[in-house]
Amino acid sequence: MSIPGESYFATDRNKKILSNMVVKVRGGLDALRDSDNAKHKFLLEFIGTTLFHLESYPESFDERCIMNIASLGDRFMDEVRKFELGEIDAEYLFAYCYRFLIEYQLSSPHQISSELLSILSRVSDFEYTVGSSQVRYAGHQMLINVVQHYLYHPNLVSLKDLPEVIKRSEAEREGAEQAILDRETRVSALAEKLETYETAFNFVGLYSGFKSLKITKVSEKNWNFLFLLVLGFLLLVPIVVKFFNVLEAPAKSGSDIISFFALAGLELLLLYFFRVALQNFRSIKAQLLQIDLRMTLCQFVQSYAEYSKGAPDGSKGLLERFEQVVFSGIVNDESAIPSTFDGLDKLAELVGKIRK
Repeated sequence: MSIPGESYFATDRNKKILSNMVVKVRGGLDALRDSDNAKHKFLLEFIGTTLFHLESYPESFDERCIMNIASLGDRFMDEVRKFELGEIDAEYLFAYCYRFLIEYQLSSPHQISSELLSILSRVSDFEYTVGSSQVRYAGHQMLINVVQHYLYHPNLVSLKDLPEVIKRSEAEREGAEQAILDRETRVSALAEKLETYETAFNFVGLYSGFKSLKITKVSEKNWNFLFLLVLGFLLLVPIVVKFFNVLEAPAKSGSDIISFFALAGLELLLLYFFRVALQNFRSIKAQLLQIDLRMTLCQFVQSYAEYSKGAPDGSKGLLERFEQVVFSGIVNDESAIPSTFDGLDKLAELVGKIRK
Protein backbone atom coordinates (compact mmCIF):
# COMPACT_ATOMS: atom_id res chain seq x y z
CA MET A 1 0.00 0.00 0.00
CA SER A 2 1.36 3.38 -0.92
CA ILE A 3 1.59 6.22 1.57
CA PRO A 4 -0.08 9.42 0.32
CA GLY A 5 2.33 12.13 -0.60
CA GLU A 6 5.06 9.70 -1.71
CA SER A 7 6.02 8.73 -5.28
CA TYR A 8 4.12 5.74 -6.62
CA PHE A 9 3.79 5.76 -10.37
CA ALA A 10 7.06 7.71 -10.58
CA THR A 11 9.10 4.83 -9.11
CA ASP A 12 11.44 3.08 -11.52
CA ARG A 13 9.74 -0.31 -11.03
CA ASN A 14 6.21 0.94 -11.80
CA LYS A 15 7.37 3.10 -14.71
CA LYS A 16 9.00 0.04 -16.27
CA ILE A 17 5.81 -2.06 -15.81
CA LEU A 18 3.71 0.69 -17.38
CA SER A 19 6.11 1.12 -20.30
CA ASN A 20 6.16 -2.61 -21.09
CA MET A 21 2.36 -2.84 -20.92
CA VAL A 22 1.85 0.20 -23.20
CA VAL A 23 3.89 -1.57 -25.89
CA LYS A 24 1.97 -4.82 -25.31
CA VAL A 25 -1.46 -3.14 -25.51
CA ARG A 26 -0.54 -1.35 -28.74
CA GLY A 27 0.45 -4.71 -30.20
CA GLY A 28 -2.91 -6.14 -29.11
CA LEU A 29 -4.74 -3.23 -30.77
CA ASP A 30 -2.90 -3.86 -34.02
CA ALA A 31 -3.96 -7.50 -33.85
CA LEU A 32 -7.63 -6.49 -33.37
CA ARG A 33 -7.64 -3.93 -36.17
CA ASP A 34 -9.79 -6.09 -38.46
CA SER A 35 -11.97 -7.46 -35.63
CA ASP A 36 -15.67 -6.62 -35.32
CA ASN A 37 -15.50 -6.60 -31.48
CA ALA A 38 -15.76 -2.83 -30.95
CA LYS A 39 -16.04 -3.17 -27.15
CA HIS A 40 -12.78 -5.16 -26.89
CA LYS A 41 -10.97 -2.64 -29.07
CA PHE A 42 -12.37 0.26 -26.98
CA LEU A 43 -11.26 -1.41 -23.72
CA LEU A 44 -7.70 -1.88 -25.03
CA GLU A 45 -7.65 1.66 -26.38
CA PHE A 46 -8.86 3.03 -23.03
CA ILE A 47 -6.28 0.99 -21.12
CA GLY A 48 -3.46 1.90 -23.52
CA THR A 49 -4.26 5.62 -23.41
CA THR A 50 -4.50 5.62 -19.59
CA LEU A 51 -1.27 3.67 -19.13
CA PHE A 52 0.50 5.92 -21.63
CA HIS A 53 -0.44 9.04 -19.62
CA LEU A 54 0.49 7.33 -16.35
CA GLU A 55 3.91 6.56 -17.81
CA SER A 56 4.35 10.05 -19.31
CA TYR A 57 3.14 12.11 -16.31
CA PRO A 58 3.66 9.91 -13.22
CA GLU A 59 4.31 12.83 -10.82
CA SER A 60 1.05 14.49 -11.85
CA PHE A 61 -0.96 11.31 -11.22
CA ASP A 62 0.85 10.74 -7.91
CA GLU A 63 -0.27 14.20 -6.81
CA ARG A 64 -3.89 14.06 -8.01
CA CYS A 65 -4.89 10.40 -7.48
CA ILE A 66 -4.09 10.09 -3.80
CA MET A 67 -7.31 8.30 -2.79
CA ASN A 68 -7.23 5.56 -5.44
CA ILE A 69 -3.48 5.02 -5.03
CA ALA A 70 -4.08 4.44 -1.30
CA SER A 71 -7.08 2.12 -1.84
CA LEU A 72 -6.12 0.01 -4.88
CA GLY A 73 -2.66 1.14 -6.05
CA ASP A 74 -0.84 -2.17 -5.52
CA ARG A 75 -3.77 -4.25 -6.83
CA PHE A 76 -3.89 -2.06 -9.94
CA MET A 77 -0.19 -2.50 -10.67
CA ASP A 78 -0.52 -6.28 -10.21
CA GLU A 79 -3.36 -6.33 -12.74
CA VAL A 80 -1.26 -4.28 -15.17
CA ARG A 81 1.74 -6.57 -14.76
CA LYS A 82 -0.34 -9.77 -15.32
CA PHE A 83 -2.61 -8.40 -18.06
CA GLU A 84 -2.94 -10.79 -21.03
CA LEU A 85 -5.12 -8.66 -23.36
CA GLY A 86 -8.24 -10.86 -22.97
CA GLU A 87 -11.65 -9.15 -22.96
CA ILE A 88 -12.61 -10.20 -19.41
CA ASP A 89 -9.23 -9.14 -18.00
CA ALA A 90 -9.43 -5.98 -20.07
CA GLU A 91 -12.78 -5.08 -18.49
CA TYR A 92 -11.34 -5.47 -14.97
CA LEU A 93 -8.31 -3.34 -15.81
CA PHE A 94 -10.49 -0.84 -17.67
CA ALA A 95 -12.59 -0.31 -14.50
CA TYR A 96 -9.46 0.46 -12.46
CA CYS A 97 -8.15 2.84 -15.14
CA TYR A 98 -11.55 4.54 -15.23
CA ARG A 99 -11.42 5.20 -11.48
CA PHE A 100 -7.95 6.77 -11.77
CA LEU A 101 -8.99 8.99 -14.69
CA ILE A 102 -12.15 10.21 -12.89
CA GLU A 103 -10.16 11.19 -9.78
CA TYR A 104 -7.47 12.74 -11.96
CA GLN A 105 -10.12 14.84 -13.74
CA LEU A 106 -11.71 15.94 -10.45
CA SER A 107 -8.39 16.92 -8.86
CA SER A 108 -6.96 18.77 -11.84
CA PRO A 109 -7.10 22.59 -11.60
CA HIS A 110 -7.31 22.80 -15.39
CA GLN A 111 -9.03 20.78 -18.10
CA ILE A 112 -7.34 17.45 -18.84
CA SER A 113 -6.06 16.52 -22.31
CA SER A 114 -8.46 16.17 -25.18
CA GLU A 115 -7.36 12.58 -25.71
CA LEU A 116 -8.44 11.60 -22.19
CA LEU A 117 -11.70 13.55 -22.54
CA SER A 118 -12.41 11.72 -25.79
CA ILE A 119 -12.11 8.19 -24.36
CA LEU A 120 -14.03 9.20 -21.19
CA SER A 121 -16.93 10.41 -23.36
CA ARG A 122 -17.17 6.94 -25.00
CA VAL A 123 -17.48 4.96 -21.75
CA SER A 124 -21.29 5.13 -21.78
CA ASP A 125 -21.43 3.67 -25.30
CA PHE A 126 -20.95 0.09 -24.03
CA GLU A 127 -22.48 -2.32 -21.54
CA TYR A 128 -20.19 -3.90 -18.92
CA THR A 129 -20.41 -7.13 -16.98
CA VAL A 130 -17.55 -7.92 -14.58
CA GLY A 131 -16.51 -4.25 -14.35
CA SER A 132 -19.98 -2.74 -14.13
CA SER A 133 -19.91 -2.24 -10.35
CA GLN A 134 -16.57 -0.42 -10.53
CA VAL A 135 -17.84 1.79 -13.37
CA ARG A 136 -20.98 2.70 -11.42
CA TYR A 137 -18.93 3.35 -8.29
CA ALA A 138 -16.54 5.61 -10.21
CA GLY A 139 -19.43 7.58 -11.69
CA HIS A 140 -21.38 8.08 -8.43
CA GLN A 141 -20.10 7.14 -4.97
CA MET A 142 -16.43 7.67 -5.76
CA LEU A 143 -17.16 11.28 -6.66
CA ILE A 144 -18.51 11.80 -3.14
CA ASN A 145 -15.53 10.02 -1.61
CA VAL A 146 -13.07 12.16 -3.58
CA VAL A 147 -14.85 15.35 -2.52
CA GLN A 148 -14.87 14.21 1.12
CA HIS A 149 -11.20 13.31 0.94
CA TYR A 150 -10.19 16.76 -0.24
CA LEU A 151 -12.81 18.64 1.79
CA TYR A 152 -11.57 17.19 5.08
CA HIS A 153 -7.92 17.17 4.15
CA PRO A 154 -5.80 18.63 7.04
CA ASN A 155 -4.59 21.47 4.84
CA LEU A 156 -8.16 22.38 3.88
CA VAL A 157 -9.46 22.09 7.44
CA SER A 158 -6.82 24.60 8.51
CA LEU A 159 -8.57 27.19 6.31
CA LYS A 160 -11.15 27.51 9.08
CA ASP A 161 -8.51 29.32 11.03
CA LEU A 162 -7.94 31.72 8.12
CA PRO A 163 -9.31 34.85 9.91
CA GLU A 164 -7.03 34.22 12.86
CA VAL A 165 -4.14 33.56 10.51
CA ILE A 166 -4.84 36.84 8.69
CA LYS A 167 -4.99 38.70 12.00
CA ARG A 168 -1.67 37.18 13.09
CA SER A 169 -0.09 37.98 9.74
CA GLU A 170 -1.27 41.59 10.02
CA ALA A 171 0.21 41.86 13.50
CA GLU A 172 3.45 40.31 12.27
CA ARG A 173 3.49 42.74 9.33
CA GLU A 174 3.10 45.72 11.65
CA GLY A 175 5.78 44.31 13.90
CA ALA A 176 8.08 43.82 10.90
CA GLU A 177 7.46 47.41 9.73
CA GLN A 178 8.23 48.71 13.21
CA ALA A 179 11.38 46.59 13.32
CA ILE A 180 12.41 48.00 9.94
CA LEU A 181 11.85 51.56 11.20
CA ASP A 182 13.89 50.82 14.31
CA ARG A 183 16.66 49.38 12.19
CA GLU A 184 16.59 52.39 9.88
CA THR A 185 16.92 54.66 12.93
CA ARG A 186 19.85 52.62 14.20
CA VAL A 187 21.44 52.62 10.75
CA SER A 188 21.09 56.41 10.53
CA ALA A 189 22.66 56.79 13.96
CA LEU A 190 25.47 54.46 12.97
CA ALA A 191 25.99 56.42 9.73
CA GLU A 192 26.31 59.65 11.71
CA LYS A 193 28.77 57.99 14.09
CA LEU A 194 30.69 56.58 11.14
CA GLU A 195 30.94 60.05 9.62
CA THR A 196 32.13 61.35 12.99
CA TYR A 197 34.71 58.57 13.22
CA GLU A 198 35.88 59.31 9.67
CA THR A 199 36.35 62.99 10.48
CA ALA A 200 38.01 62.11 13.76
CA PHE A 201 40.32 59.70 11.93
CA ASN A 202 41.31 62.49 9.54
CA PHE A 203 42.14 64.77 12.48
CA VAL A 204 44.05 61.91 14.11
CA GLY A 205 46.13 61.68 10.93
CA LEU A 206 46.72 65.42 11.03
CA TYR A 207 47.62 65.14 14.70
CA SER A 208 50.10 62.37 13.87
CA GLY A 209 51.69 64.59 11.21
CA PHE A 210 52.13 67.44 13.69
CA LYS A 211 53.49 64.97 16.24
CA SER A 212 56.09 63.70 13.78
CA LEU A 213 57.06 67.28 12.97
CA LYS A 214 57.30 68.06 16.67
CA ILE A 215 59.68 65.13 17.22
CA THR A 216 61.93 66.49 14.47
CA LYS A 217 61.86 70.01 15.93
CA VAL A 218 62.55 68.73 19.46
CA SER A 219 65.60 66.87 18.17
CA GLU A 220 66.71 70.02 16.32
CA LYS A 221 66.24 72.09 19.49
CA ASN A 222 68.33 69.67 21.56
CA TRP A 223 71.19 69.77 19.07
CA ASN A 224 70.96 73.57 18.91
CA PHE A 225 71.05 73.77 22.70
CA LEU A 226 74.13 71.55 22.75
CA PHE A 227 75.75 73.83 20.15
CA LEU A 228 74.96 76.83 22.38
CA LEU A 229 76.72 75.14 25.30
CA VAL A 230 79.76 74.43 23.16
CA LEU A 231 79.90 78.04 21.93
CA GLY A 232 79.49 79.33 25.48
CA PHE A 233 82.35 77.13 26.59
CA LEU A 234 84.52 78.35 23.69
CA LEU A 235 83.75 81.97 24.66
CA LEU A 236 85.26 81.36 28.10
CA VAL A 237 88.31 79.36 27.03
CA PRO A 238 90.32 82.23 25.36
CA ILE A 239 89.70 84.57 28.31
CA VAL A 240 90.80 81.97 30.85
CA VAL A 241 93.87 81.06 28.82
CA LYS A 242 94.84 84.73 28.39
CA PHE A 243 94.35 85.36 32.10
CA PHE A 244 96.79 82.60 33.05
CA ASN A 245 99.29 83.75 30.41
CA VAL A 246 99.26 87.28 31.84
CA LEU A 247 99.91 85.94 35.33
CA GLU A 248 102.84 83.74 34.33
CA ALA A 249 104.59 85.76 31.58
CA PRO A 250 106.09 89.29 31.99
CA ALA A 251 104.12 92.11 30.44
CA LYS A 252 105.09 93.11 26.89
CA SER A 253 103.20 96.17 25.81
CA GLY A 254 103.39 95.73 22.01
CA SER A 255 102.62 92.05 21.85
CA ASP A 256 99.97 92.36 24.58
CA ILE A 257 98.05 94.96 22.61
CA ILE A 258 98.09 92.80 19.50
CA SER A 259 97.08 89.70 21.44
CA PHE A 260 94.31 91.60 23.19
CA PHE A 261 92.94 92.80 19.88
CA ALA A 262 93.17 89.28 18.45
CA LEU A 263 91.44 87.89 21.53
CA ALA A 264 88.73 90.55 21.26
CA GLY A 265 88.17 89.73 17.60
CA LEU A 266 87.92 86.01 18.36
CA GLU A 267 85.51 86.70 21.20
CA LEU A 268 83.36 88.92 18.97
CA LEU A 269 83.29 86.23 16.31
CA LEU A 270 82.32 83.54 18.84
CA LEU A 271 79.78 85.89 20.38
CA TYR A 272 78.26 86.52 16.94
CA PHE A 273 77.86 82.79 16.27
CA PHE A 274 76.48 82.36 19.80
CA ARG A 275 73.91 85.05 19.05
CA VAL A 276 72.95 83.37 15.77
CA ALA A 277 72.56 80.01 17.54
CA LEU A 278 70.54 81.61 20.35
CA GLN A 279 68.14 83.28 17.92
CA ASN A 280 67.75 79.99 16.07
CA PHE A 281 67.06 78.23 19.39
CA ARG A 282 64.34 80.77 20.20
CA SER A 283 62.85 80.39 16.73
CA ILE A 284 62.65 76.61 17.17
CA LYS A 285 60.93 77.08 20.52
CA ALA A 286 58.39 79.39 18.87
CA GLN A 287 57.76 76.82 16.14
CA LEU A 288 57.27 74.12 18.78
CA LEU A 289 54.77 76.34 20.55
CA GLN A 290 52.78 76.78 17.32
CA ILE A 291 52.90 73.02 16.65
CA ASP A 292 51.61 72.33 20.16
CA LEU A 293 48.79 74.81 19.56
CA ARG A 294 47.72 73.06 16.36
CA MET A 295 47.95 69.64 18.03
CA THR A 296 45.62 70.96 20.72
CA LEU A 297 43.20 72.34 18.11
CA CYS A 298 43.02 68.96 16.40
CA GLN A 299 41.49 67.50 19.56
CA PHE A 300 38.37 69.66 19.56
CA VAL A 301 38.19 71.35 16.16
CA GLN A 302 35.40 68.98 14.99
CA SER A 303 33.13 69.87 17.95
CA TYR A 304 33.92 73.55 17.39
CA ALA A 305 32.98 73.29 13.69
CA GLU A 306 29.65 71.61 14.56
CA TYR A 307 28.92 74.32 17.14
CA SER A 308 29.76 77.03 14.61
CA LYS A 309 27.27 75.61 12.09
CA GLY A 310 24.46 75.39 14.65
CA ALA A 311 25.10 78.70 16.43
CA PRO A 312 22.43 81.41 16.05
CA ASP A 313 23.10 84.57 14.05
CA GLY A 314 23.47 86.70 17.17
CA SER A 315 26.48 84.67 18.35
CA LYS A 316 28.67 85.29 15.31
CA GLY A 317 30.62 88.11 16.97
CA LEU A 318 31.44 85.89 19.93
CA LEU A 319 32.67 83.15 17.66
CA GLU A 320 34.83 85.58 15.68
CA ARG A 321 36.53 86.69 18.88
CA PHE A 322 37.02 83.08 19.84
CA GLU A 323 38.55 82.37 16.44
CA GLN A 324 40.92 85.34 16.76
CA VAL A 325 42.16 84.07 20.10
CA VAL A 326 42.39 80.37 19.29
CA PHE A 327 43.33 80.31 15.62
CA SER A 328 45.76 83.24 15.49
CA GLY A 329 49.28 81.95 15.04
CA ILE A 330 52.07 82.58 17.55
CA VAL A 331 54.68 83.86 15.11
CA ASN A 332 58.29 84.59 15.92
CA ASP A 333 59.66 86.95 13.24
CA GLU A 334 62.42 84.81 11.72
CA SER A 335 63.55 87.77 9.60
CA ALA A 336 65.17 89.14 12.77
CA ILE A 337 67.51 86.15 12.93
CA PRO A 338 70.91 87.44 11.72
CA SER A 339 72.52 85.77 8.79
CA THR A 340 75.87 84.06 9.25
CA PHE A 341 77.69 86.76 7.26
CA ASP A 342 75.87 89.80 8.74
CA GLY A 343 78.55 92.39 9.86
CA LEU A 344 81.41 90.44 8.33
CA ASP A 345 82.55 93.52 6.40
CA LYS A 346 82.84 95.51 9.67
CA LEU A 347 84.81 92.69 11.24
CA ALA A 348 87.16 92.71 8.25
CA GLU A 349 87.71 96.49 8.74
CA LEU A 350 88.51 95.89 12.42
CA VAL A 351 91.12 93.25 11.58
CA GLY A 352 92.69 95.57 8.99
CA LYS A 353 93.06 98.34 11.58
CA ILE A 354 94.69 95.93 14.01
CA ARG A 355 97.28 94.95 11.37
CA LYS A 356 98.16 98.61 10.75
